[in-house]
Amino acid sequence: MKKVVKACLLTCSILATPIFSSFSVNAIAQQDQQDPYVLFEAVTQQAFSRFKAEWPTVQKNPELLKSIIREELMPYVDYEYAAFKVLGKYVRDVDAKDRKAFVDAFKEYIVTVYAQLFTQYRDTQDIVVEKTNALSGDKIVVVKSRIIEPGRPDISVVFKLIYRSGNWGAFDMEAEGISMLNTKRKEIGAAMDRLGIKGIIEDLKDKASQKLRLKEDESANDTTS
Repeated sequence: MKKVVKACLLTCSILATPIFSSFSVNAIAQQDQQDPYVLFEAVTQQAFSRFKAEWPTVQKNPELLKSIIREELMPYVDYEYAAFKVLGKYVRDVDAKDRKAFVDAFKEYIVTVYAQLFTQYRDTQDIVVEKTNALSGDKIVVVKSRIIEPGRPDISVVFKLIYRSGNWGAFDMEAEGISMLNTKRKEIGAAMDRLGIKGIIEDLKDKASQKLRLKEDESANDTTS
């Protein structure tokens, strides 16, 4: 159990966007995409189903996780909004060309970080999404979920979604009370004077290109769980 929580916290420390599993864009009815709870429940259930179905192949080729994330997750992540939130006050100081390059690099970075998190996936895990209290007209909503597994404590994960351009998109996740968006924004702020925007973009690209390796479940050796 501690290994799974540690993975969530590690992701929070290096990413500023939600860990959001999702459905193929064309697989969800348009009317369902207008309700953040219905949408989120559908995409998470479909994603976990695909992980279970393809896990034997993933075990042979972990890089397949990146393809799954791109196809199932990214259509429902508002990575542009998240990228601009991460840049914070520096958005005004970065020219249009570098802003686009940052968004593109940040998107691929998200793919790799999400894929890395799922290297600790187990086919005994499922996800339960709690009904949201969002009101009609809300532009930002909070959706709570729990990753469940027999014999282990639930892992609570909170997602934040924003409604932009007629669609809901996830832009932040909180695990154990830690916001990935806020954490990454602080890291970018601390590195901007040292690396500059071009250096930060290259750093994101370098992290995004890292090869994946599956992590063993060490819970059997964890006597403190």
